[in-house]
Amino acid sequence: TLVSGAAAGVAATAFGSRRFAVYAQDATPEAAACGEPFDAELLSTVNMVTDGSPITVAIVPKLVHPFFEDTRIGAEEEAAALGVTFEWQAPQTGDAALQVRMIEDLITKQVNAIVISPNEPTSVVDVINSGLEQGILMMTFDSDSPDSNRVMYIGTDNKTAGKVQGETMREALGGSGKVGIITGGLGALNLNERIEGFRETIGSDIEVVEVVATDDDLQKGLGVSEALLRAHPDLNGVACVSATGGPTLAQVIQGQEFADRELTIVAFDDLREVLDAIEAGIIYATMVQRPVQMGKLSISESYKVLTEGYVPECALLDTGVTVVTAENLTTYTK
Repeated sequence: TLVSGAAAGVAATAFGSRRFAVYAQDATPEAAACGEPFDAELLSTVNMVTDGSPITVAIVPKLVHPFFEDTRIGAEEEAAALGVTFEWQAPQTGDAALQVRMIEDLITKQVNAIVISPNEPTSVVDVINSGLEQGILMMTFDSDSPDSNRVMYIGTDNKTAGKVQGETMREALGGSGKVGIITGGLGALNLNERIEGFRETIGSDIEVVEVVATDDDLQKGLGVSEALLRAHPDLNGVACVSATGGPTLAQVIQGQEFADRELTIVAFDDLREVLDAIEAGIIYATMVQRPVQMGKLSISESYKVLTEGYVPECALLDTGVTVVTAENLTTYTK
């Protein structure tokens, strides 16, 4: 089954709780009004680099994961183009405390900018604020920490992305049914925003029967997927709101135990296993973010702020999301 009409190629920007400026690119509509203006006062403590001195920008993702490899690649390409030194510090697991220690080490090294995808929004508040006070440009990507003094967030408007996912599921199920949700970490703000948006748009005749978490661990995801299908034999669909759920559920649903199950799967991100499953008709659609652009923009926005005193209009920069189906499997961009 294919997504029809406007659902294919939709970008997440239109109706989030926070309004984002939109990074203009393929499949992205016009920018909505900005709900969080850039706070130039936050830059008052940042050590600018206007004399041509070397610049080091560090990026700290949630953990080692294939999704973030695209971010690393984009960042490396942009850093090379701008002559910026780039550091990539990835925790082996989604351990919030370990991530904070890595950020503290980077602050001690006095890099010029640190861009973080927080495992938990509150866990990084103090370290972000401390880094900024010590002259380091502190920003977030992929997942935000809105209560911190981070200067800018670069990434998907996650609530809107969840709404797009909910609309896609509603259309696929014809407006009624029972669905489960497979998330990554229960404390991740970006994933919880997606779930919130999904719930708001699936409609009153679609029931969410359970939300389960993989902790973004592919091995755990297999067990979680099996348990969900066993507990709810009458499920009509499953929404996977992180990159881990789609590949693990696609593998499980092909097993002998579930050979007779008919299930509409709407995934997130475009790991190879997900794309293969779409091509095979196992996954209905996936919400593809733009992690390469997140990496590029993390470097370029940091560079402009540090060297030019650049003051963007909006502190929320949406990189967009596209609904990918068998129809546009070979033509979408990220």
